[in-house]
Amino acid sequence: MEAYFTSPILGQIFGTVTRQRQDSYRFIGKNVLVNIELRRLEAGWICEQDQWLHNSQVEEIGKQIDEAEHLNPVN
Repeated sequence: MEAYFTSPILGQIFGTVTRQRQDSYRFIGKNVLVNIELRRLEAGWICEQDQWLHNSQVEEIGKQIDEAEHLNPVN
């Protein structure tokens, strides 16, 4: 699926999201070299390895994943 997050300096960073495991996803940037692993927890989305990413940016990607999975559920 396609997703993005917003950088205050670079604007929208577009990329592709793929599911790694049940609660883990990989975001790979298209217009900027970035490779981020996100995890869905009951409390929300986290990005443990790339701590330079702001929580709001992680949530921005996570919200898009949630919306896409709501439209096209994965069993």
